[in-house]
Amino acid sequence: MGQFITVEELPRYAPGELMLDSSAVGKSDFRLRVFRYAPSDIWVPPNENFLIVVYREGTTSMNRRVTGAWKQDHVGRGVTTLLTRAEPSNWRWSHDIEVSHFYISPKVMAKTASEAFDRDPEGIELHDLLRIEDPVLTWIGDRMVQEVSEGSPGGRLCYDALALQASVHLLRRYASVQFKMPCAQGRFRPAHARLIEDYIEQNISRNITLEELANICNCTPVQFARKFQVHYGMRPHAYVLSRKVERACQHLRKDRLALKEIALLSGFSDQSHLNRIFRRHLNITPAEYRKSCLS
Repeated sequence: MGQFITVEELPRYAPGELMLDSSAVGKSDFRLRVFRYAPSDIWVPPNENFLIVVYREGTTSMNRRVTGAWKQDHVGRGVTTLLTRAEPSNWRWSHDIEVSHFYISPKVMAKTASEAFDRDPEGIELHDLLRIEDPVLTWIGDRMVQEVSEGSPGGRLCYDALALQASVHLLRRYASVQFKMPCAQGRFRPAHARLIEDYIEQNISRNITLEELANICNCTPVQFARKFQVHYGMRPHAYVLSRKVERACQHLRKDRLALKEIALLSGFSDQSHLNRIFRRHLNITPAEYRKSCLS
């Protein structure tokens, strides 16, 4: 066992009857499991994930210790317990209960925080809360259980949307987020700029994502977009579009290919897309541009 236990290892320390698992539907970095537990007195090592416990059935007095003294409260349906990651915990309860567990990876929480706050997080901790009554988390838990149980069409998309909603809600209301100092807002180093430009030219015929470009410089997408705007004076998407137009111009000047072929080679979805973007950038159609080059 490593420093932190995994989702799969948790039942060794908190044995219960597994009723449902989202592994076949949702992403592994936001996983849902439903357990039925008999009265227990357990110790759980530090977990690699954030843990949210949503009580579904049964009521009991719950005693828990994370750091410091024991806390005690009454829990049942409509109540949620939060446990931040990387903390050992003791739990003790006296009646049968059924609960939903959300296991949320630090990677998901960091990515969501970066997108939600437009800043890059240094660290995230959930508040140590034994009992909260939050209808949003109860509703999300019920909907996730329904999606996993029924296996309806579009279930994965619905599950992922609910996972995102839960992550944002937790960050807004129940988390302490420390942000990194702002990265340098200047231009890219020449070597990075060349790598970015070469990557775009070599992949111009397909859709290039912001995350791909950010990975070239070891930046987050938010950091990359800021630096790109400073260096090139435009957003990454606008720059890539301008390079697609230039690639189309090269083909129009030297090739006799059909316009629909040039559109695909230059990274446009079809000829209509090429015409629309070409006119927006050059105020002329591709056919007119080709004719002017020949004349």
